[in-house]
Amino acid sequence: MTKNDQPRFVGIGLRPRTGKLLGGYALIAMHGWFVVKLTLPSQTGLVEPLVGFAALTGLVASACFFLGTYGSLARASETTLDERELASRNRAYFSAFRYIVLMTFAGGIIPDLLASFFNFELSVGILQNFILLMFATALVLPGFLIARSEREFRD
Repeated sequence: MTKNDQPRFVGIGLRPRTGKLLGGYALIAMHGWFVVKLTLPSQTGLVEPLVGFAALTGLVASACFFLGTYGSLARASETTLDERELASRNRAYFSAFRYIVLMTFAGGIIPDLLASFFNFELSVGILQNFILLMFATALVLPGFLIARSEREFRD
C-alpha cells in the first residue's frame, strides 16, 4: 500500500461466513422478536425478558453488521466498486427494496383489514415495533444479501 492509498472500506472486518451468521442472526432475532411480541398474551413470565433480549441483541447485531464489511460495501460509492461488486450491490438493493415495500404494504393493509373485518385494532406500540423491525431490516438486508452472494472459498 503506497502512502496515498486509502483503505477501501472502513469498519468491522467480517469474513463471508461471519457476515452471513451475524446478518442472519440480526434478521431472525428481529423478526422473531416482532412475531413473538405480537402473540404474547401478557407481559408476565419468563418469555418477556427472553423476547427483550432477542430484540436487544438483534439491534446490536444489526448495528455491528451495518458497520461491518458488507454494510460498508452496500454503502460504498460507485467509484470504489468494481463491476462485479457494483452488480452484486445493485441486485441486493433491488431485492431489499422489494422486501421493504412488501413490509410497508403489509404494515399499511393488514391493520386496516383487521379493523374492517374483525373489529380489532392494533395498538400504537405494535405499529412502533413494526417500524423498528422495518428500520433494522433496512439496515441489514442489503449487506446480508451481498454476503450471501459471496463465494465460500473466500473465507
